[in-house]
Amino acid sequence: MIKHIVLFKFENPKENVPVVRDSLYALVPKIPEIAHMQIGEDFMHSPRSFDMALLVDCKTKEDLKIYDQHPDHNAARVYIHAHCIESKTVDFEY
Repeated sequence: MIKHIVLFKFENPKENVPVVRDSLYALVPKIPEIAHMQIGEDFMHSPRSFDMALLVDCKTKEDLKIYDQHPDHNAARVYIHAHCIESKTVDFEY
């Protein structure tokens, strides 16, 4: 299995997180290569915190590539890139 993790900081978390969360969850029925998706909003708001975490499980590296390049995923990125001020990612096999 492949785990794809992305951490996001947004300009306006109260406004941006719900929009991004809903647009990403909407991808699950559209992209069968997503084995599982989980999204969480930070509640600690520490200086080190990011606003949102995205965790996506795919069965193979090829499935992750399909998810990453999917047109609906690219459409969701338009809003994300317009409102995200920082992000970090890690991908690993488990």
